[in-house]
Amino acid sequence: MVHGRENDGEVFEFGVSGYVYRNTFLLYDRPTQSLWYPLDDEKWTAISGPRLGETIPFVDEPGVLPLSEWLALHPTSTVLLGDQADYPEG
Repeated sequence: MVHGRENDGEVFEFGVSGYVYRNTFLLYDRPTQSLWYPLDDEKWTAISGPRLGETIPFVDEPGVLPLSEWLALHPTSTVLLGDQADYPEG
């Protein structure tokens, strides 16, 4: 899942909250601590905090790509992974 970080010209900085709802992790934005959840297949929506109801769209990309191909196309991407020993190379 790839999402943007911008809403109305403001760039958000996100972190992983540690909370899980309906088998999906919740993000939080660092400045306001608002929690974000993917309510549909198109965007993250703030479900609590000062940004309640605001949305951030997912990035449309053609198909599923191996991580190495994604990074070649988007070299400034940040990838959030748990213990990398559990993930195959590529």
